[in-house]
Amino acid sequence: MQPKIFLLLATSTTLFNTKTLSQRYYYSSPIRHFISPSFKYKHLNFNANFYFKRQFKTINNAGNSGKTFVYQPSSQKSPPSTSQYPHEHIHNISKVYPALDDDSTSSSYEKPSLMILIGWWNCKPKNLQKYISLYTDNLHIDTLSHIPPFYHVFFPWTIPRDINRLAKELISMWIERGKPKKIGFHVFSNNGTYHYALLCEAVRNLSKNYLNNDQKQISTGSYISSEDAASFLNSIKSCVIDSAPSPITEKYLALGIMGGFLRSTLSKPYIHNIKNSEDEISIMKPPFLIPILSIFFALPVVKRYQDFAHKSLYNIPGGLHDGRDIKYLFLYGPGDKIVPEKNVIEFISRLKERENDFINNSEKKGILKIVEKRFGADSEHVQHFLRYPNEYIIILKSFYNIK
Repeated sequence: MQPKIFLLLATSTTLFNTKTLSQRYYYSSPIRHFISPSFKYKHLNFNANFYFKRQFKTINNAGNSGKTFVYQPSSQKSPPSTSQYPHEHIHNISKVYPALDDDSTSSSYEKPSLMILIGWWNCKPKNLQKYISLYTDNLHIDTLSHIPPFYHVFFPWTIPRDINRLAKELISMWIERGKPKKIGFHVFSNNGTYHYALLCEAVRNLSKNYLNNDQKQISTGSYISSEDAASFLNSIKSCVIDSAPSPITEKYLALGIMGGFLRSTLSKPYIHNIKNSEDEISIMKPPFLIPILSIFFALPVVKRYQDFAHKSLYNIPGGLHDGRDIKYLFLYGPGDKIVPEKNVIEFISRLKERENDFINNSEKKGILKIVEKRFGADSEHVQHFLRYPNEYIIILKSFYNIK
């Protein structure tokens, strides 16, 4: 292992363990009762402190300081004219399942009333802000945004705890926004997609009252009822999945590291074709990372998370599987070297097979719609919007026009 990589991993582990021990000491000490909630949040909570430094600039920034989801309102409340989005734009979409019929497109622009964006691994606020602006300024939709922390991939046993807390915060913010009935998700890469799946799993558990006795309540102390959790889950109507999913393997993780937070520490032979924008970098996986990560994935605790994450992904809501009407838009292409398009196509096929398994279930009547858009070889991982901004927007509008 290169010295820089070893030093970075060792430092990350040390900092994480030090913060964890500090938290344990604080929670076991009576002094905690005399510290203000704002001070607790900003200085004594590892996750909160991490997000505090990554806040987006919004008009309600002060109100967002205690949230891991960041709210940004749309720039215009009135919906745009539907004449701008004729149904013939539907031809920009590669495939639709089930096939469209005359009643499959709405007479009005059926956009979500709240959009929840979840960024990719090592996504920076300025990267995700482009998509937030797309929704707030162009599509005129309020947004909640979240960037999962990079350390999750090295400490996967912390994810269930963090996801449960995050699910409660998300439902709490949804309630604050007036419980909008049409929730849309827009998730990026495996990090965003698996967090979406795990969040849905956590909300599903909350709706079943599995977590009523959980001691790790959200920071506001709000109680999330099973009815609110079920209502939130029923309000999810669409999900856009950009550049995902693929199985979580050592190969994928090596590619993610190369394209992510270690890109500046790796030697130049591993990185090629650097363009003007820092968002556009083609990568090659370093051979030395594969055997190291293979050992990491052999650890039982990592294997358990891997199995749990994959199971959650294949249990995402929608269709006869759970009786909910949800549509999915998959954006992929041959230019993606981190999540190959064959993995996305295989996952889509499994979703369709899941529908066939429940075809004779007369109790659940949900409809699952799957929409696909395949970009060209010049469009890389989470680069589709940067490569084809106009087409990207047209595809989204066409997708939201499908009933």
